[in-house]
This record gives sequence, structure tokens and C-alpha cells, in this order.
Amino acid sequence: MININRRLNRLFLVLAPLVLTACASQSGIWVKSGTTPLQFNQDNYACLQESQQPFGYGQGGYGWGGGIGAGWGPGWGGFNGYSGVQTNQELYSACMRARDYSWQPDTASK
Repeated sequence: MININRRLNRLFLVLAPLVLTACASQSGIWVKSGTTPLQFNQDNYACLQESQQPFGYGQGGYGWGGGIGAGWGPGWGGFNGYSGVQTNQELYSACMRARDYSWQPDTASK
């Protein structure tokens, strides 16, 4: 039963941010008068790079690999988790606004 609860908790931790992001996302475009597609792509790429933040979680406990001096195999001291990077939308928006872009919501999708 504990194993099932852990799996459900992990599933929730993975799915909850995705659902919240999908619900909070607005469709639209960033616009700036006089900019070329090349300039927009360069600015967009730079802002995406600047707004990336690492994330992850780890759970020590029963798993593969032991501590110092322990052989590899099942036992306490293993590491189960994941990590990666995600875009911080507030930082991305601030970066685009700092480059004189403005957000135009897509009113046709509502």
C-alpha cells in the first residue's frame, strides 16, 4: 500500500504543474513594431535562455546503490528522482518587455 501511495504522489507531482501551466497559459503573441522575424527569433531565444531554471526532486531511501563503502545493489541509500530545467514565465515576460515587446492576447481563441 505504501508503494502505491508513493507512486500516486510522484504522478501527482509530475502532472499537477503540467495541468496548472496548461490552464494558466494564454494564447497570443509578442509584438514589437519594426522588428524583423530574425530579430524576434534572436530576442526570443535569448529570453528563453535567460529564463531557464533548474528543477527536480529527489528521494533517498530504498533503491539501487549504497553509501560510501557499500557495494552496488538494492539497499538503503539509493536515489530515486528526476531533474531538468523549466522556463520561468515571469522572467521570460520581463525579458521580452525589457526588449520593448508587448503581449497581444489572442482574442479569437476565447
